[in-house]
Amino acid sequence: MKVLFSRSGWKFLWVATFAWVAACSASPTKPDSVHQPQPGTETTANAVPGAPGAAAPGEKLKQYDLNHDNKPDVWAYFDQMTDPKNPSGTTESLVRKEWDFNFDGKVDIRRHFNFKGEIAKDELDLDFDGRFDVVTFYQGGVKQRQAYDFNFDSKPDYWKFFEKNVLVRSERDRDFNGRVDYWEYYKGGKLDRIGMDQDGDGQIDKWIQQPAE
Repeated sequence: MKVLFSRSGWKFLWVATFAWVAACSASPTKPDSVHQPQPGTETTANAVPGAPGAAAPGEKLKQYDLNHDNKPDVWAYFDQMTDPKNPSGTTESLVRKEWDFNFDGKVDIRRHFNFKGEIAKDELDLDFDGRFDVVTFYQGGVKQRQAYDFNFDSKPDYWKFFEKNVLVRSERDRDFNGRVDYWEYYKGGKLDRIGMDQDGDGQIDKWIQQPAE
């Protein structure tokens, strides 16, 4: 049975986990567009739940044992990748890496890389059940957005959007019906205003402006 973390618990685990990985390697206005989840286009579910060491055809796998228990807990996958500047040329590159953070035999973090070696996507299992609950997307190595699955149904229900690695907007599906009903807008990384859908039509009906400091 899954146990939901408190907000402080989620934050602590998120920070601690990625710190560990790093060691290893104006008035409110209505938005022009509203992000709505599209079934099948974005998911936090792991295609192979908790299965480490699953190399795709043509990939080369390297394994590491960090806690010296004679069982691998880090997996690195290499494959031939095409050089965008020279489509006719390929080179063997690291395409993704996996970590078993708590040494239980299941992948807790999966990181994908592009041809330049920049992070393209991170997948994180917050509750160590073998399924990813948070996916972070990058462009040019810079964080663009995150998708969270807080009710563990393999569908995202909370999104964060960033510009130059700074949070600018978040959206939530608070009743898990597949429709965003709560928006937060930020300025300079600080909460500026909140939008709420009170009748379930997917549109903002109420704004709450945060007091100026």
